[in-house]
Amino acid sequence: MLDLIRDMLDREPFHPFRVVLTSGDRYDVGSPHMRTIGETMIFYAYPRSDRFAYLRLNQIAAVEAIEAAA
Repeated sequence: MLDLIRDMLDREPFHPFRVVLTSGDRYDVGSPHMRTIGETMIFYAYPRSDRFAYLRLNQIAAVEAIEAAA
C-alpha cells in the first residue's frame, strides 16, 4: 500500500486521490504537498487549515482515485 501511495504522489501530472482507513475515515489528497511519509505514519495536512492528522500506515484500508469534476 505504501508503494502505491508513493507512486500516486510522484505521478506526473499529479491526480488527486483518497486514503481510506479501516475506521472508515477518508482523507483527500489534492496535492502532493499535503503529506509527509514516515516509517509508520503519514502526516496529513488538511487543505486551507491549520489542522493535521497522523494516519497510521497499518490502518490504511484502500487508496481511491478521485474523479475530476466534469
